[in-house]
Amino acid sequence: MVFRNLPDLKRRTCFLRCSSLFIGRSMVPGLLLLCSMAISIGATGCGFDARDALNPAFVDFLGPAVIGSPSGPTSSGHVVIAFRNDTRFDEQLLTYLVEQGLDPTILEDPDLRPRVRMVVQITFVNDETLIVEFNDGSATVIDPAFDASTVPELLETQQDNLVVQCDVSRVNLVGLPSVFLPTFVTTTTFDNAQFVVLTRRDLTIADPRFVQLQVDQVDDLGNPVILRNVGVRNQPAPAVGPNCGSVVTLVMSGTLKINFSPNGAGALVPGFLDTDIDSQEESPGRYQITVGIR
Repeated sequence: MVFRNLPDLKRRTCFLRCSSLFIGRSMVPGLLLLCSMAISIGATGCGFDARDALNPAFVDFLGPAVIGSPSGPTSSGHVVIAFRNDTRFDEQLLTYLVEQGLDPTILEDPDLRPRVRMVVQITFVNDETLIVEFNDGSATVIDPAFDASTVPELLETQQDNLVVQCDVSRVNLVGLPSVFLPTFVTTTTFDNAQFVVLTRRDLTIADPRFVQLQVDQVDDLGNPVILRNVGVRNQPAPAVGPNCGSVVTLVMSGTLKINFSPNGAGALVPGFLDTDIDSQEESPGRYQITVGIR
């Protein structure tokens, strides 16, 4: 989790749930109070009572894992910012990765999610801002030939929610999310050989990497000219003026998908012909991001 533009020392924040036990530390003494439901919320000083933890919208969105037995003084009010990753892997991509050596049980895992990074800015009523980074999804679904340790973002603890005091005026995304593309991508071209016989030649082979999503390009009338990853009408709008006790929801859905094309050796691999601009622009798939208040 990354923090920037930290508010004053009176601002309190807390993580209520991590995909694995999150051991946090204060970046400024007394400022960031990090916790997991694996420990008592009351012990962190976040100041929630049972009514806070059982907020129906909070439990409904984040699931029963957030239900605990917190203790402590009655909360003066809070806003939960929660990210839910509803993306999926394309079946052809998973099948290809299994052929490269991944455990075939991933094909049967209904909860498997691509790795997603999302940067969020929280603006308070006094115009102070807090920028945080959520990340969620698998960090192990990756081509076995690639050294995942070279991508430090994959080593970060998954984090999908944050709680702040309720003087929030606005929550918005900073740019569009990034999705981890877990395979090598080959770009090929056609060479003119003798007798005008076309042969394929590999131009580049890109490593697995995070790819930031892009909005479709449209003409002056708003009609799509180039389809990329997110439709113009599907861009996330900010959440403005959430009330105390509400949940600001950030939901991302879609399918991580990559084009397959014959490489220079004739094998069908993730990649593109250099002239196939449409497939290159749409990589790594189509998505929708919604921001709401519950």
